[in-house]
Amino acid sequence: MASVYGYITLANLESKSSLDYSVIDSTNFTDANVEAVITLAERMVNAHLGVSTGQTKTDGIITATTLIAERMMLDNMVELGHRDERLPRFDQYVDSIMAKYLKSDDDTQVVSVPMSGASYHKPDSRMFL
Repeated sequence: MASVYGYITLANLESKSSLDYSVIDSTNFTDANVEAVITLAERMVNAHLGVSTGQTKTDGIITATTLIAERMMLDNMVELGHRDERLPRFDQYVDSIMAKYLKSDDDTQVVSVPMSGASYHKPDSRMFL
């Protein structure tokens, strides 16, 4: 099973984190389970953008999805006893990632559209004054 929206792959996530999750815990971190985490991260990005369909992959969307999925996996590892560390609150972490990496997408004046759609430019509200 691949992630639903395809913003990132399992290989992308493992490359970024320098971890092979199935080696850490082959029962809980099967490819399907990790891909489900990636899909959840993709849905969080979509919710932040206010959409429910797949988006054109921008650098901000890819980075935000990767970092959020990586953090969810880290939380899972801590919860299951594979890592012993104290992490900042998840919601604060996600908010900061969304603000940092998805704000740059807003600055492009391009509305992300479903992958089958065409590009659309946001009108500049100053044009109508």
